[in-house]
Amino acid sequence: MIDALSLALTVTCALAGIIILGAALLKRYRWRAVLPTVIIVEAALLIQAILDLAGLLGGHHPAEPATHLAYLVTSLAVLPVAGSQVARDNGRWAATLLAVALLALAVIVVRLQTTWRPAGD
Repeated sequence: MIDALSLALTVTCALAGIIILGAALLKRYRWRAVLPTVIIVEAALLIQAILDLAGLLGGHHPAEPATHLAYLVTSLAVLPVAGSQVARDNGRWAATLLAVALLALAVIVVRLQTTWRPAGD
């Protein structure tokens, strides 16, 4: 797992979530405006997952393997599921759902980083 990628993902997800919440409050949210950010974040999550799985296959043993894999799968599923629900809606609730998904992803990435460390570190 690359620490810089995890940090960038955490910061990007948190900032995007906060900005989208602000846009929802100001009634300025538009799905087409945030779609590129969602695609970039999902691509970065996919890269992180591939590198993570390579590390696991290469012999790395996280402290909690089952929990780590659950976070990994969840990190890849959150944005597609949320995006499928908000793709045709520019309302406040769509923005709120997407913002919550991004904020949850920030937490999931931190948890992935935490569970990546082997026991005793």
